Amino acid sequence: MLAPWIVLSIPLEVLFGLGILIVFAIAIVGLLGMFSKRQKLASFASLALLATIIAGKVGTDLARVAAPDTLVLLVQFVAVIFFVEASRAVLSFDKESDELGEKEDEVSEAVRRRLDVWVGGQLSRQMRLIMGALGLSLLLLVLGGFASISLNEPVVSALLVMLVVVGLLFLITQRREPETRPVRLR
Repeated sequence: MLAPWIVLSIPLEVLFGLGILIVFAIAIVGLLGMFSKRQKLASFASLALLATIIAGKVGTDLARVAAPDTLVLLVQFVAVIFFVEASRAVLSFDKESDELGEKEDEVSEAVRRRLDVWVGGQLSRQMRLIMGALGLSLLLLVLGGFASISLNEPVVSALLVMLVVVGLLFLITQRREPETRPVRLR
């Protein structure tokens, strides 16, 4: 879903004219991973999108071509991170639901309700985290503009970007799996 927006926003010179092929490859791998319920394929497609964003930024700087706006890059990065985590939650939910199968006993129904609450909570928490991360990134972008931090200083820019990326990845990608406590029968 995000592949066309991200890849096609990168200038053609940077991707050597292979933008459409990259879009199809990432989209096919991502869809295959989600529909076949394979976490590794879905994560690989998302990591490929993150790599494309970073390579696009580096490539536009090296080729000295017009780059997408920094705000667009921030939104793309945060959107990919959100969908990485959302796909993890959904695939985990699907796996646990498949284990319940067609059972309709009281315990299975209780577990099914808890799973529904869990996945809803996970997605809403992730959305709040992503909105907070995007807001913080925008605030830092505006403060950097007011403080006249030059983005032409590659060492300072690289350190700031790496610090923000590592911080966001740490905060957002903490594993949150369904509880595995045994269910007590009453």
